[in-house]
Amino acid sequence: MKRKWRAARQYLRRMSSTIKTIFGMPDYDRYLKHWYANHAAPGQFPMTEREYYMCALRDRYEKGGVTRCC
Repeated sequence: MKRKWRAARQYLRRMSSTIKTIFGMPDYDRYLKHWYANHAAPGQFPMTEREYYMCALRDRYEKGGVTRCC
């Protein structure tokens, strides 16, 4: 039974990540995986979820350029 719940949670996480990617929303879980794989060092910590979303919003809306597909 636990295996089924674990599989269901994993499926929902993947679907959530896919939907966020389609709509251009930032994905904190993917950021953490990338950060730990490429940038982790002793004494350094990844951004908190709130910091990550605020940074993503600034990057998207404060660039001054067009941020849409059409």
